[in-house]
Amino acid sequence: MQTIGFHLVKSGYGLWLPGDCRGHWLAAWDEQIGYYEPHQLHGGDPNRERMARERMKHPVTRFTTAMVDATARAMAACVAASPWQVAAAAIESTHMHLLITYTPRDIHAVAKWIVQQTTKAVHGETDFSGPLWCEGKWLTFVFDEEHWENTRQYIERHNLRRGLPAQPWDWITPDAR
Repeated sequence: MQTIGFHLVKSGYGLWLPGDCRGHWLAAWDEQIGYYEPHQLHGGDPNRERMARERMKHPVTRFTTAMVDATARAMAACVAASPWQVAAAAIESTHMHLLITYTPRDIHAVAKWIVQQTTKAVHGETDFSGPLWCEGKWLTFVFDEEHWENTRQYIERHNLRRGLPAQPWDWITPDAR
């Protein structure tokens, strides 16, 4: 199968911790708990979540309108400087969804670059100075048109629920793909 795109989800700092009842990804050694296999979804664990929360060095990050706007401007610059496009995006107070067209570049490096650029923008354009994003990411490879279209609609519904247009930013390319 050929990859036609990627669905990238990033949560704000402290909003999806190890042990979360929605499940979590973890590849770490903990003296009290032991080793958890990488690339394996683990179920909720209130003790692990409590321990993760106790280790947090900063408060939970929730995006203000100014932070969302700075993130959107940084994304516009990323798209303008890249061979890939964004077919759908939702930037919310707790997380961000991006549907990115295929690129031969390492998508993990692309995701890291997006995180760096959006963090720099938020720190430079707002009073916020703490960590913006959680450590990991949710990244799905999209292989077929049905998956692509379902993901696009899913992301656009996030915007509609917030009272925004389905594609609220001009850097989103509606005919991408």
